[in-house]
Amino acid sequence: MAPVHGADIWLSNARLLDVTGRSDVRDVNLHISGRRILEITAAGPRPGAIDLKGAFLLPGFIDAHAHIEDPASAQRALLSGVTTARLLGDVNLKGLATRDLIKQGNTPGPELLASAGHVRPELGESFVLSFPQFGRYLHAPLKGEDNVREVVRAVIVRGADVIKVGASERAGLARTDPRKAELSYGEIRAAVREAEKHGLFVAAHSHGANGVNAAVRAGVRSIEHGTYVDDGTLALMKKQGTYFVPTLAIMSPLGDPTGNDAESVTLQLRTHHMMKPLRDAVRKAQAMGIVIAGGTDGSYGDGDDSARVRPGSEVEALVASGLTPMQAITAVTLNSARVLGIEARTGSVAAGLEADLLVVARDPREDTSTLFEPMLIINNGELVLNRLY
Repeated sequence: MAPVHGADIWLSNARLLDVTGRSDVRDVNLHISGRRILEITAAGPRPGAIDLKGAFLLPGFIDAHAHIEDPASAQRALLSGVTTARLLGDVNLKGLATRDLIKQGNTPGPELLASAGHVRPELGESFVLSFPQFGRYLHAPLKGEDNVREVVRAVIVRGADVIKVGASERAGLARTDPRKAELSYGEIRAAVREAEKHGLFVAAHSHGANGVNAAVRAGVRSIEHGTYVDDGTLALMKKQGTYFVPTLAIMSPLGDPTGNDAESVTLQLRTHHMMKPLRDAVRKAQAMGIVIAGGTDGSYGDGDDSARVRPGSEVEALVASGLTPMQAITAVTLNSARVLGIEARTGSVAAGLEADLLVVARDPREDTSTLFEPMLIINNGELVLNRLY
């Protein structure tokens, strides 16, 4: 259905899940005016309201680690219940452009916070084509604190909302070793300090123990993946308030990619090796009180392996790693808002916050599969999906 713009919306007879933990499930009516939640009252008949008839109301999903790079993928994310996403990495600045198209009202989609690239030793052709002033890195690695600082400045000038750095090599390529460190502590610290000047956070792609440790000591906002993190670094993350975005769900399509070529088989074997330490790290982090946020590492695209994951996939993977369903739902809503630094305006359901909401048919604390099929989605006060017939 087409979005409904500008009108007041009443929802009645909703069962509200409070991801803040301050209250149990409540039966409520909810009034939206413009982009915000105006008031929440006791449930009851309300003329002109959308009657939810006891369906469950929760905040829109916030995907803390996504790779949305075109309008069609943005719309698929929105219709999956994603109302905000942080884009970590970009190809030819397509994610940045998609963000701006959504901001301008030219295409539907979640609010996107974009990194405009991945700052790492091997910047890659797409990065250099987007920033030709760094052509010297087309065939040579980015090294040195001053050079990293220069690249981070250029990304910020181009409009980045967040900075992504490489603390260890990638897991999704057969030729790379995810345990091998990339940028040094000093280089990551230079990136963090430059980002801080502009009020931005740094997310660190890091699988290997040494890379995770260097990134945490350097003061990054979040560790992305964190597969081989050791106990000492987890303790440091707890002390410093570093967020953990494990992106568990992507491991399934990585472990079962399409095709039987040598690279696909290598990734299958690697993924099986990585799953146990990653699940163990999540279990330990949860027990220690480290804030875990939900990121799919997915593209919401058409045809690639990462298109198969959704926030519901991450909820199920987190539950399989020891979180309760409610803790996992909080990870993909409020905790993700905290990572992005936007919890004062979205990520939970309260009067005065942005009206980023979704409705599911069943209690997701008892049946997480209901999260894969939202019945109603409201994004910034706009009704974008209604399957309540």
